[in-house]
Amino acid sequence: MSLYIYVSLVLIMGGFLGAVYSVVLFDAISLSGGTIAYGGFMMACIMMAFIENDPFILQNIVRLVLMVSVFKVLLFTSVAGLLNAPQILNPLNVPVGLFELSLPLIVLGAVLIIVELYLLVFVFDKLKRLLVNHAIFSLAYSLGFVAVILMDGVLFPLIAMGVSSDVFALIIGNLSGKALIAVTFGSFLFLFMLVNKQRMEKALNDPLLNWRLLLSSSSHIVQKLEQNEAQLLQARTVVQHSREGIAVLDTDFKIISANPALERLLESAPTQELTEQNLLTLISVPQTLTAIKEQLNNYPSWSNEVTWVISGKVHVGLLTLVTVPDRHDKALNYTASLTDISELVDVREELRYMAHHDVLTGLPNRRALQALLADNAEAPDVALLLIDLDNFKQVNDSFGHVKGDRLLVQVSRRLSMVLPDNARLFRIGGDEFSVYCKGINSATEALQLANALRLQASYPCDIEPTMPVYVDCCIGISLFPGFASTPDELYQQADTALYWAKGIGKGTVKVYQEMMTTSRRSSLTLESLLREAIDSRKLEVYLQPKIHLGSGAVHGAEVLARWTTDDNERIAPDVFIPLAEEAGLMRRLTDCIMVKACDALNQIAPYVPDSFRLAVNISASELANEHLLASLRRVLEEFDLTPSRFEIELTETALIDVELKILVDLKKAGFTLALDDFGTGYSSLSYLNRLPIDTLKIDKSFVANIPLEQSSTNLTRSIIRIARDMGCSVVAEGVENSEQHLFLESENCQLAQGYLYSKPLPLSEFIEFISS
Repeated sequence: MSLYIYVSLVLIMGGFLGAVYSVVLFDAISLSGGTIAYGGFMMACIMMAFIENDPFILQNIVRLVLMVSVFKVLLFTSVAGLLNAPQILNPLNVPVGLFELSLPLIVLGAVLIIVELYLLVFVFDKLKRLLVNHAIFSLAYSLGFVAVILMDGVLFPLIAMGVSSDVFALIIGNLSGKALIAVTFGSFLFLFMLVNKQRMEKALNDPLLNWRLLLSSSSHIVQKLEQNEAQLLQARTVVQHSREGIAVLDTDFKIISANPALERLLESAPTQELTEQNLLTLISVPQTLTAIKEQLNNYPSWSNEVTWVISGKVHVGLLTLVTVPDRHDKALNYTASLTDISELVDVREELRYMAHHDVLTGLPNRRALQALLADNAEAPDVALLLIDLDNFKQVNDSFGHVKGDRLLVQVSRRLSMVLPDNARLFRIGGDEFSVYCKGINSATEALQLANALRLQASYPCDIEPTMPVYVDCCIGISLFPGFASTPDELYQQADTALYWAKGIGKGTVKVYQEMMTTSRRSSLTLESLLREAIDSRKLEVYLQPKIHLGSGAVHGAEVLARWTTDDNERIAPDVFIPLAEEAGLMRRLTDCIMVKACDALNQIAPYVPDSFRLAVNISASELANEHLLASLRRVLEEFDLTPSRFEIELTETALIDVELKILVDLKKAGFTLALDDFGTGYSSLSYLNRLPIDTLKIDKSFVANIPLEQSSTNLTRSIIRIARDMGCSVVAEGVENSEQHLFLESENCQLAQGYLYSKPLPLSEFIEFISS
């Protein structure tokens, strides 16, 4: 308030002083009272703005200048009128016209003062960004102040054209007087700034003015302040109630202020206990304080996991430090945020453990094995053993998955018992395990370890209280660098060796040999060719006639699949049919053969009676397919044929896992059913009695020894009688000589097939056969 009163008095008195008093110094310098008041006013305004560092002081001064100017105009107008009044004495003979001439100069002076004040603030704002040294800055700004005062002395006369020089000399003096005032008050301003370095520090460090705010209206400024205050209150509320520990640090990482969450995290009661303490010494950080500060000098923030101990418990947190820069982009303060992530770290470690370990057995899993192989790519003398349990599926099916899991746990513990110190056991999935062992440089050592593992696996398991459960295992072995040159090759070769071991039989151990890969690649190539042959219907069907022993007529034929590659290589059925089963191609193979059989039947239809049937073999895997009947019907409809023209041949072993309903559905659809290779399987007569079988086929192993071997002769005779008693027809396979034919005919066997009558024939030759 005192500042505003002082400024008001200086403005008012300066106007009168300029209108009444002037002095001439050194016969050349005209110094008016108005100039002296103008210089003091400008210096006082700038000094007060520095001291208070408040843009509103300058804004209010500007408003005050406008108000005083209006007041002076009104005052000077009144004085001029009073001096002209007859009752007013004017003993000093003050010219009335002087006041009248001063009116436009008052307005012009107010405008220039406002412009110059803003210009001086602008110069201050720019210089403090460029000059760091306080003395140089004080001198530069004081010279700027002098320049602005001199600029006023030049601009005033130029803008106020038409005002006589005598009036100027009286009211504002001349330019030399302005220069004297500028140098005098500029020197005083320089001394003030130079001496009051500490008082000027805040003005130098903080932005002096927000120009948009400074030029705004008061209501807008108040609204902006209210918004800022609301935002500050919101920010303070967020910080105080945040679950994240937040603190303001000085440049040495000492705590200036901290929120309650940080006190709780560090178990510090009152805030005073944290204040002035170095935050980075209260917790363990992964870097030195110097390294952290260097990073914060180059980047705006630093973040890392940290730990601290509270009551013997280790806490893990995420600490983030952010630099708060000053006007020179140097670190003024740091803000710190600390979040307790102990639970997240525990979950992360648990997930990491689960990602590399088997949940059931606790053993490392396939991913852990792959990581180990990659990390030890150059390790010498390494053996990799892949272990696959035998009969595990039967254990699961018989006793349930819970006891199957119990068996896996027991086996894993037993295998671990015989491992050397330099070996690790992995469960890589299902009933498969793996052993990675260092220090083995020969196949003999690897075989010794494999046999010890196999012995442990073969001991009875007590998962079922009423009976011991036995399993065995197959093991494939590869060595590095003995066989493999890379970790991928090591695993692939061990897998190939395991494949061969399982192909040989249960409880087999095989060490990798190069021919295994060659053979397996050949098998894969053959599988690809078979897939292509099935899809393009390149397989052929041969027909072997079924002869009625009484009349010699062709009663039917068995459909036999044949495959000749594009290179004219004939692949035997006992090679490509197991390959199709292993590759999951049996459904497509059955569909292909059925299409070929339907096409063949349509071609031979003119040569055979309506009772002629084609017998098609269906594998055990296809019998379990619930879509088998629909697939067969679709093919028959395509060729406009009925199921009664076809006989489905099944083996006894195929019937073990087949539901009776499937056979009944086939029978209801119109197909006849034949039991192939009868007497070589496991079916009991009571089970056979419940099957909807139309035909029994006597296996050729019995027929081949007729009539020389009495047991085969008696068995064949018994099968024929059983079939007769069950109301089934009988077909004898593999008839190759007349003695066999005469015996079967004497026993009233209806049908026979074999090389005595005809070998399997391609379609064209079969048509010639039945025609003749």
